[in-house]
Amino acid sequence: ASYQGYVPTFDGDLTDYHATLGFKSQKLGWNTDLSLTIGGNEQQYTVTSSHNRNGTKNPDGTNKYRENSPIIFKPGGTRFNHVVGNIDLSKSVSDKVTLAFGSEFRTENFEVIAGDVASYEDGGADSFAGNDPRNAGRFNRYNLGGYADVLIDFTEDFLINGTARYENYSDFGDAFVWKLSSRYKVMDDKVTLRSSLSTGFKAPTLHQIYTQKAQYSFVPGQGIQVGGLVSNVSREARLLGIPSLNPEKSLNFTAGVGINPSKNTSVTLDFYSISVKDRIILSTEIGSTDQGNTSLDRILSENNLSDLSFFVNAMNTQTTGLDLVSSFRNINLGLGKWTVNLAGNYTFKNERVGSVNNPTLVAQAGQSVANATQEALFFTSRPQYKMIAGIDWEVGDWNFLLNNTLFGPTKFKQQGLDVNLFTEFDPKIVSDLSITRKLGKASMIQFTANNFFNVLPTWKFKAENAQGEALLRDAAAVKLNSNLITFNQRYSQMTYDGYHFSQLGANFTLTYQVRF
Repeated sequence: ASYQGYVPTFDGDLTDYHATLGFKSQKLGWNTDLSLTIGGNEQQYTVTSSHNRNGTKNPDGTNKYRENSPIIFKPGGTRFNHVVGNIDLSKSVSDKVTLAFGSEFRTENFEVIAGDVASYEDGGADSFAGNDPRNAGRFNRYNLGGYADVLIDFTEDFLINGTARYENYSDFGDAFVWKLSSRYKVMDDKVTLRSSLSTGFKAPTLHQIYTQKAQYSFVPGQGIQVGGLVSNVSREARLLGIPSLNPEKSLNFTAGVGINPSKNTSVTLDFYSISVKDRIILSTEIGSTDQGNTSLDRILSENNLSDLSFFVNAMNTQTTGLDLVSSFRNINLGLGKWTVNLAGNYTFKNERVGSVNNPTLVAQAGQSVANATQEALFFTSRPQYKMIAGIDWEVGDWNFLLNNTLFGPTKFKQQGLDVNLFTEFDPKIVSDLSITRKLGKASMIQFTANNFFNVLPTWKFKAENAQGEALLRDAAAVKLNSNLITFNQRYSQMTYDGYHFSQLGANFTLTYQVRF
């Protein structure tokens, strides 16, 4: 008649550091910039109010865990740091030609920290098992790059800028990227036309290559099974035929116009197109099939695996859109000066190009590394359009800033939702206010209220097809699906992870700043 159990807690301890030392000089017409940056972070975890339920025996036959289990565990964590050195040199060799070149060296270190024995042995701590030493380790990468840049002013109005960069990675070989851009001024510099074409290269991170995390779960009829995230260089990855990760490559095009009819007015409108090849994603959980007769089923069964996920070059994507930024400054209206800022973005296309690149065994089992929920996260869970209207009023030592952000509609496909339904979030306006008061030359006080009207997301079910329409006419089916994605209506604003606001709820901050 009463609840008997326990509620494990999960705490994180984050340490983060960053430092840069630089040197700049101008000599014989050369601008020189040298810098050295170090940075990193460490994330360690603690699980309390839990226990290890497994029946490992001590030499005397007593249970090592169960009733003798600790209730506090240190499951380990991760650690990352890098060192980056840069040298950049530039010189105007004439009134029409500017040259620049430089080099960068980077070394990265990633470590998976093992947990204490009780946190991982034989299934480990309930709620969050620790990192097994077999999944822990230290991993390193270094790369050396160099670039050259030339800017040519053919006339006072027309210029072309070209840049090329070569890079060598210790684990991914060579990379070559380039950028070509141009600008043309007309109407006495009141109108500027500009465009660029460039390529991009992004090597998989050390985290994506080497992270491996085992999770134990009880599967009815199968006992304790092992699942989780397998690394790209693991034995499991080879058994399943998961290919080695390749770098992401992109082709980017922009074209725009800037209008400056006066020194206090500016408007820019830019079109962009971004094509990404071999985009890296974290796969869905790949498990056994209902029939249980595929090669994937056999490998999972022989290795006591229930389900697993992994990083993979899954797809090619295309994104196109339009950016608008405008500012109207120094408006004299009553007391003080006013500034009005208007900005917006509209996405024409954000979609997958071609089919999902599934490993052979996954495809043969009728599964995919990207399901409807993931594709919704990639392509429709962010607003199709977003607009910001801001008013800045400065009077004496006071400054008032009001921003109103319109989030356009979004669509989402939550995990567990019926395949014939999706959710659509309504457009919303979120208002932010900042009031600043200068207190002499050395201090100031600022009050900030973000989302001060406490606007929250609202959503509704939509049908994918005729079957979905039938479901929406069935009150019991609607309630069932709503309970599934809102944790029985306890988190109705979030609906799993489909919300798109920058924050939920109102936030107020008071800051006092002093300069010495």
